[in-house]
Amino acid sequence: MVRHRSSLARFAIVASTIALVAAACGGSTPSASPSQEAVASTAASATPEPTPLVTPAPLVPDEPGPNGGVVVRWFVGLGAGGQPQQIAAQTQFVNDFNAAQKDVYISLEIYDNKVAANILKTQVAAGNAPDIIGPVGVEGLNLFIDQLADLQPLIDSTGYDMSKYPEAMRNFFKIGKGGTTIGVPFGTYPSFLWYNKKLFDEAKLAYPPTKVGDLYDGKPWDMAAVRDLGMKLTVDKNGNDATSADFDPTNIVQWGFDSQWADNAPIAETALFGPGSFLAADGKTAQIPDSTRTGIHWFNDGVWKDHFIPNQNQVNSDLLAKGNEFQSGNLAMVEIHTWYTCCVNPAAPAKPIVGDNFGWAVAPSYNGVTTAKLHADTFSMLKTTKHPDQAFKVLSALAASGSLATIYGAMPADPSQQQPFIDSVNKAYPTAKLDWSVPTAMLGYPDIPNHQAWVPDYAKSKAAWQAFGVGYRTNQSADIDKDLDALQATLQGIFDAAPDKNP
Repeated sequence: MVRHRSSLARFAIVASTIALVAAACGGSTPSASPSQEAVASTAASATPEPTPLVTPAPLVPDEPGPNGGVVVRWFVGLGAGGQPQQIAAQTQFVNDFNAAQKDVYISLEIYDNKVAANILKTQVAAGNAPDIIGPVGVEGLNLFIDQLADLQPLIDSTGYDMSKYPEAMRNFFKIGKGGTTIGVPFGTYPSFLWYNKKLFDEAKLAYPPTKVGDLYDGKPWDMAAVRDLGMKLTVDKNGNDATSADFDPTNIVQWGFDSQWADNAPIAETALFGPGSFLAADGKTAQIPDSTRTGIHWFNDGVWKDHFIPNQNQVNSDLLAKGNEFQSGNLAMVEIHTWYTCCVNPAAPAKPIVGDNFGWAVAPSYNGVTTAKLHADTFSMLKTTKHPDQAFKVLSALAASGSLATIYGAMPADPSQQQPFIDSVNKAYPTAKLDWSVPTAMLGYPDIPNHQAWVPDYAKSKAAWQAFGVGYRTNQSADIDKDLDALQATLQGIFDAAPDKNP
């Protein structure tokens, strides 16, 4: 997610992660990921094409590149790729690739993330589309879902090795219309539970499990356990926790749990209860998945009845660092992604509250099933490419580059490429003793369908479900099921009128 770069001073070693998580570490409530920012940019009015951050070398159309190879255009800007260290790494990759062989010549063009989506739309409309786009996340892919090629035939014909990825990741990018494969595993941002060790120690509570299937206090590590823990870790100004008859819910100073920076998206927030989509399998019908309805009931009760989850006004308060809840030191447990390594602590000269005193635990299960929502970046090929074989050769090389994934702030999907990323985060938190078996294990439990997967008129649909997400957290609902039914009806109207709906 694109967040505020205020953590750059402390985390230069993970500068790419900071670039991916840019606008929120300083305090304002965040709302945009790299791909989400691209979605927002489509609402902007058309403007003259800005100067690229990197301009491709002049080439004669339909003629070979300087190395004699077929020219393949690589378009960067829909996600990461625009930071100086990323530009340098991408340029070096291209130079090395072009020098190492004479079959293909990569022509690199990089645009600012704020304008890249509009530029690409203009290029597509003008019949001047690039061959490859990326790195780009699921939401960014939604913008161009009808322009993306199905990679499966090329994966099959080239013998592209999918076996190196965790089994659950191999089908993650089968998210094109009709289940087409529009990417291959590359950069991942698994989610899991982060916990404040100081608050657990003060409450004399054991830390949560680091292995899927392990028990907590002799009971399953599940959403019921999170609720129980959350209430014990929620404290009012007089020191009473939320299990006490003396607890004052109007004067809470510490909360037990939240799903932070879930973009006010109900399916993202409730993914711990299982994956789902607002779009039914027929590609036309709006629905409220059972997992989402169950999860919203749990969150709604957690906010307004049990009080261990903060409401929207509390989230935006100084007590919870104006949206960076876990950074405040007043939230005991948070479900969030690896990209949060950027923002556990504020930028200097502000003093850290959490410091290195945090740990990682596996996502809790629900009804015996573990789901850990996943953000992931990939590279995609446009249908209009004149050179699919050569473009796929470039795409394969990009996807195999663990060094590029690391400079983008992502955990490489290929386990053999992950150590540099792990080392970079460990260097930023030298005394935290982070258990890396947690995020690597969570790659085996992604939400499929993904919470950011395509629905008709994605931008308008997203605005509708975000309004619901903010609404139920701001004011207590008289009937949460009725509100969910109203959301379903609203989404159906959007789907029916969508210009990009399935035929």
